[in-house]
Amino acid sequence: MSTTTRTPVRASALRTLSVLLAFTAVVGLVLGTAGFSAMEADRGLAVNVTDDTSAYLGYEPVVAESAAIEAGRPAVAVTYRNQFSGDLTAFDVDVSTDHPDVTVASVDAPETLPGGTERPVRVTLECDREAPVELRFDADGSGGGVSVSLNRTHEVTCAPGAPAEAIGRLTDGNLDASGDEPLTSEMVSKTDRGG
Repeated sequence: MSTTTRTPVRASALRTLSVLLAFTAVVGLVLGTAGFSAMEADRGLAVNVTDDTSAYLGYEPVVAESAAIEAGRPAVAVTYRNQFSGDLTAFDVDVSTDHPDVTVASVDAPETLPGGTERPVRVTLECDREAPVELRFDADGSGGGVSVSLNRTHEVTCAPGAPAEAIGRLTDGNLDASGDEPLTSEMVSKTDRGG
C-alpha cells in the first residue's frame, strides 16, 4: 500500500478554508441571514373619484329631485349606463322605501346591461295622499370578469293618481267634467263618435 503524504502547504490551505467556512457559519447563525420576516414600504396609490354619470356603472336620476310620480303609473325614475368594455350579463336593481304610507308596487329594470348602453328603470309607486319619499336604488351587476354594486337614494314625491271613474256628463256632444254624473263607457263612445 502506498501512503500519501500531505505537504504542509496543502494542509494549511485546507485548514484555513475550513476555519473560514466555520467562521462564516457562526456569523450567519449569530447575525441571521439576509432574509427578512417583515417589510414596510410606502407605495403611491392613485384613486380617481368621478361623478355617477361618468362611473363604470353610470347612474342618472331622470325624475327631478322631489318631482312628482303619479301613483299607479310607471315612471322612468333613473337610468343606468354600462361603461365597462364588456357586457354585464347579470344585472339586478332593487328599489325600496322606508316611508310608511308609500309602497313600491313594481320595478321594471333590465336583466342585462350590454357594454356601452344605457337602460331605464321604471318604478310604480302606490300612495293615498301626496308624500315626499326617499327611494333607495340598489344595483348589482356582473359579467366578463367584473362585478359592480351601486347604492343610491333619490327623493321624489308620490302623488295620488286620478280616480278610477271620472265625473262628467255630455253636453251637446262634448264632455263636461263639471257634472256630478259618473262617466260611463257608453258616454265615452258617444263622445268619440261625435254624438
